Amino acid sequence: MTEQRRFSLDKAPFIRRADNLKPLSVGSTSVIMRDFIISLVPLIIFAWVKNGLLPYLNDNPALRPSFLEMLYPLLFILIGGFFSYALEALYYSLFYKLRGDELLTKLSTSYAVIPGLLLGMILPHNTPIWTLFIGCLFATVIAKLLFGGFGHNIFNPALIGYLFVIVAYLGVIQDRGGFLNLVEVDGVTSATPLGHFASNPGASIDELIAPYGSIWNLFVGLNPGSGAETSALLCILAFAYLTVRKVIDWRIPVVYIGTFFVLVYIIGAFNGYALDLRYALFHLFTGGLFFGAVFMATEPVTGPKTPNGRILYAISLGVLTVLFRFVGAFPEGVASAIITMNLFAILLDRICAKLRVSDNRTRIIVTYAVFALFMVLISVYSISKSVFKNNDKAAIAEIAEVTVYDNN
Repeated sequence: MTEQRRFSLDKAPFIRRADNLKPLSVGSTSVIMRDFIISLVPLIIFAWVKNGLLPYLNDNPALRPSFLEMLYPLLFILIGGFFSYALEALYYSLFYKLRGDELLTKLSTSYAVIPGLLLGMILPHNTPIWTLFIGCLFATVIAKLLFGGFGHNIFNPALIGYLFVIVAYLGVIQDRGGFLNLVEVDGVTSATPLGHFASNPGASIDELIAPYGSIWNLFVGLNPGSGAETSALLCILAFAYLTVRKVIDWRIPVVYIGTFFVLVYIIGAFNGYALDLRYALFHLFTGGLFFGAVFMATEPVTGPKTPNGRILYAISLGVLTVLFRFVGAFPEGVASAIITMNLFAILLDRICAKLRVSDNRTRIIVTYAVFALFMVLISVYSISKSVFKNNDKAAIAEIAEVTVYDNN
């Protein structure tokens, strides 16, 4: 008689018992999180080089930061990780009375540094340290620990902290207040590409790219932007590493970015760029799209577990990112899209799991058709609103230019 085997499902990421017996084996949670942190290291170094070292080597002494200011981009990220670790240690000490080795073991298996580390990488460079601490408080305590700790949170902790800080303290960040914040340095504290687009929606693609040199510069990440998320190139390399190591599912980043690219290309086509891919590439390589797709959307705890659920999840992320970026009040939409879809991850899993074993083909077709229709309606709305808004603002700018010319 064939031996019956059962799988024990508790909290994501799901691992085999055989892997659990070997903490350093491929597929174990320890190795997954280790590989995840390894993939972040090149982006952290890049953030320091771009935002700290290169300005420090500036030929103009008036624009050259001090030595501590040069180290600040690196310190900022590391301090974020420290804040999360310290907050989690304090939480388990006060409420669970953990001490000594027991506390250290708990912190090592809950990967306490990651929420703050990620938050330090995605917050704007001139965020004050005290604001970073508040973001870590929301990310670690409210979004993670109050839900039960690692494996039980329903929202991405780092993104919860990020959205709170951006909504509550955007004015403080824009004023560049805080200890060791840099003086005005081109390429570090000047307008981000998406900020430039938001203030000049009717500008031509040449005018949008001109302040940053070329599409290649945007792809490499040599443009102003939040901490360590500007380099699409490094995110692609991290994606390859994490996929080979089987840490993430390739479906989510590929489908997410592909959906976004198709929709933005359609918007560009309506704006006269049907034969010019630079419009779509400009939006593809700016903001936190690649970073969010590779490191945030693929989190196993807050995303779907079924293959079809992940595909629907990724399509929804692409559609919502276009909606929030082109129609919403803020120029970036990645964080809002991921947090929104975290709410529906369980629902997608339940639907797709039942459909996968269902013999009713009509039910399967109707369910996926309803989802497709819903996504198409949101896409059509986003495209129409963005095209009309761009045309209206471009017309207003043209009228204002003519008025100024006539007055002169």
